[in-house]
Amino acid sequence: MAAERRGRPAPTGRADPSRVRPLPGGAGLRVVANPAATGAERALAELRSLLPRARPVTVRSPDGLPAALEAAARSAAEAGGALGVVGGDGSANAAARAALRHGLPLAVFPGGALDHFAGAAGLRSVSVAAAAVQEGRGAAVDVALIGTPGPHRPPRVFLNTFALGAYADLVRLRELVRRRCGRRAATALALPLASGTARPFTLRLDGTPRRLWLLFAGNGVYRQHSLHALPTRERLSDGLLDVRLLDADAGQRHGRLVALLAEAVDAPHALVLPKQHVVPRLWLAGLRGLTYAYDGETATAPDTLTLTAAPAALLLYRPVPAE
Repeated sequence: MAAERRGRPAPTGRADPSRVRPLPGGAGLRVVANPAATGAERALAELRSLLPRARPVTVRSPDGLPAALEAAARSAAEAGGALGVVGGDGSANAAARAALRHGLPLAVFPGGALDHFAGAAGLRSVSVAAAAVQEGRGAAVDVALIGTPGPHRPPRVFLNTFALGAYADLVRLRELVRRRCGRRAATALALPLASGTARPFTLRLDGTPRRLWLLFAGNGVYRQHSLHALPTRERLSDGLLDVRLLDADAGQRHGRLVALLAEAVDAPHALVLPKQHVVPRLWLAGLRGLTYAYDGETATAPDTLTLTAAPAALLLYRPVPAE
C-alpha cells in the first residue's frame, strides 16, 4: 500500500456515538472498494442493491486506495454522511485513518480474505453492515496508535494487531510476492523463509531490556475461552492493549517459534504467548532497522515507538453489542 499520507493526526479523544445516524438507502455514504480484495466485486454488487443511494468510488489499483479514500471522505463530510470501505483488514485500516482525519463514521463491508476486524465488530456480511447503516446502529470503538518521534509525524493506526520479530518478517516476505502469486502461495513461500532466518532481537520495553523472538500487541484484550478455540475480543472499547511476549531463552527454542508462526500465519491473534501484559500504553526502544507489522501491513521501525490505546476514538456502523 502507498505510504501513509501526512495530515491531521488521528484524534485520541472519545467520539460521540450519537453521530452514527441512519442513512436511508445509503444517502451520504461514499464507498471505496479495494480492487485487490478477494470479494470486492460481489460485495459491491450486493451493496448497490441494498444501499442504492450510496455512491461507490472506483479505484483502478490498490496503490490508489489512500487517495480515493481521502477524496471520498471529503465528499462524505460535505454531504454530512459517512465513509465506507469494501475490503479486508488493510483496507479497513486505511479507511479508519481517513475517517478519523475527517471526523466521520465508518462503514466496513467485508470483502477481504480474512476480515478479522469486521468479524470482531459483528459485521460478518455485507447485508449486516448495510442494515446498520440504514438503521443508524453503531458505536464508538477503540483504535491503537503507533507513535514515532519527531514533529509533524501523525501516528499510524492499528485496528487489530501489531507485531515485532519473526511474524513481522513473515508478513513482509509474504507481501513482497503476494501480487505475483496470490496470498495462499505467497504464504507458503514466506513461512519457511521467515522461520529459517528468524533471529532473536533485543529492545527496551518500558525501559527494561528484553531479548525476544516475538512481541505482539492487540487493540483490545483477547481472551481464549477453550483450549481449541482462537482468542477473540469480547469488546472493542476497553481502552487497553493486550501485549504478549515470547522470550528468547532456553525454555523457548526455535521449534516453538516455528510452530507458533504456522498457527498464526493468517490469524496473528492466535499467538497465545505465555507472558501477557494488559496496559493502556507501551514504550519500545532499540528498534532501529527492525520490521514491524500492523493489520497486515509492514514498516521499518525507527529507534523508538510508542503504542497507545485511543479509547472509543472511531465511530463505526455495527450491530450494537451488549457491552
